[in-house]
Amino acid sequence: MLTLAHAVAALAMLVPLGPAPEAVTPSPETTESVAQPDSADLPTAESLFEAHIAATGGMAAHQSHKNRVFDGVYRMLEANETQIIRVFMETPNKFRAEIEAPGLGTTTRAFNGEVAWGQNLSGKPFLLQENRERAQVMDNAVFLGEAGYKERYASITTESIVKLEGRDVYRVAFETPTGIKGAVYFDPESKLLVAREVEAENNPSLITLVTVSNYREIDGVRMPMLQRQKLATQSEPSIEIEFRWVDVDVDELPTFDPPAGATLATEG
Repeated sequence: MLTLAHAVAALAMLVPLGPAPEAVTPSPETTESVAQPDSADLPTAESLFEAHIAATGGMAAHQSHKNRVFDGVYRMLEANETQIIRVFMETPNKFRAEIEAPGLGTTTRAFNGEVAWGQNLSGKPFLLQENRERAQVMDNAVFLGEAGYKERYASITTESIVKLEGRDVYRVAFETPTGIKGAVYFDPESKLLVAREVEAENNPSLITLVTVSNYREIDGVRMPMLQRQKLATQSEPSIEIEFRWVDVDVDELPTFDPPAGATLATEG
């Protein structure tokens, strides 16, 4: 989730650990078109990322963090269900996200820098295969998030100005090294990243949009404490993640390594 400060990048696209949304053909668009300047007058994608880094505290502040722990609530709005979410990050690129359903158990997705793995409510661990979910977990694991855009993205291009939730923003298309395609959106006034969207695998018309807000300074780095996720077909968000607190450079973290016995097989 995922940010993305790292929270914008990694946490804003945190892999949903609950049921995946049904695949539908979108009708409404996530953004509205507006009158466009000449393409030469659009800021470069690199300059937008650099402005975001400066607005969130600067690269030195981002690099000063060695690990981060996020604690919050994960709300499935349509089902009116609330779960507990915890995310653990460690430099350079280690990631562990846990969603706890009270009375049922905990679902985990993690990456130790080499191996991505998961564990569902049954408690049986498994290694993530070479598929989209593994790519998303690895994408989330980039510790610097959008501050590490040179590592996180294989390509970035400023495409246009669009209207997102009533305000004009810059749209920057991207593709990750693992083939995930989408776009990030920057507010020209605050310089902050305000949303990230991702195309569904094998269906570019199916788009998931995550908006982020409520930036708060955490040990020198501004991070968004609230994110909302929806499909392009939806007028209202279906998932909301609100972080209650963030700790930086804690003494002990849970393991990022897969449990013994994890095999290349996911649960049905």
